[in-house]
Amino acid sequence: MKWGLICKPSEDSFLIGKKVYEMLGDAILEYKIAEYLGKRGYSIREIGKEADAIVIVGGDGTILMTLQHTTKPIFSINTGRIGFLTEVEAEEAEEAIKKLLNGEYYIEKRLKIKAKINGKELPDASNEIAIHTANVGKILLLKLYVDGELAQTIYGDGLIISTPMGSTSYALSVGGPVVDPSLKVYIIAPIAPFRHIASALVVPADKKLEIEVEKKAKIAIDGIITHDFLPDEKLEIVKSENEASFIKLKDNFYKKIYEKLSFRLSGIE
Repeated sequence: MKWGLICKPSEDSFLIGKKVYEMLGDAILEYKIAEYLGKRGYSIREIGKEADAIVIVGGDGTILMTLQHTTKPIFSINTGRIGFLTEVEAEEAEEAIKKLLNGEYYIEKRLKIKAKINGKELPDASNEIAIHTANVGKILLLKLYVDGELAQTIYGDGLIISTPMGSTSYALSVGGPVVDPSLKVYIIAPIAPFRHIASALVVPADKKLEIEVEKKAKIAIDGIITHDFLPDEKLEIVKSENEASFIKLKDNFYKKIYEKLSFRLSGIE
């Protein structure tokens, strides 16, 4: 197994990354951790091509950045704030790597979504595609079509189309539901709808979504990549042929909901 290693650029992450590198015996290192260790470094894209699997030391942002460049299985150790997408916490890193090296894991596949604007393909999204008004403080009119049928007309700040994996992120903050990542659905959540109740929708991922806007808007993919969206254009969203691959030690999704999203965070039981 040829491992890749990517670390968030922080002292805590580098210290854990150093220990992981020593336990793996060897790994293809991303530039930042490579510089810290005095080794040769590679880009995330290069690691995504050359490695069989990738260990990430960081948070959800580091994971999403990596998923922009690879479909290889990833294993993640949390050194971020919430780290909902990560598999283990920093203090569990050593024991977790031992299990990886012993083959005590399985691979979980998760939905990605693909967008085209006027036929031009955009990068896949692992968490969500968000459409925002381009003019702060100005309302945006959006029309949502599901398999060619008008499903919603929304006046507001925008619209989020999320994967189940992304349901615990941006979509949740605007009132979307938490959805088990094993399901193949889209979560469609309006952002600050004006004067009417526009509830979130859960739509099977074999449907084609189309979105039109009345004014210039912005598209944000996983909060990383942005693209202009003009009134004479049509945004099409379908299930990607690619999937995100996560190396899992156990199914801990509902445990994470309780530990990371419930009142337990505030010390309230």
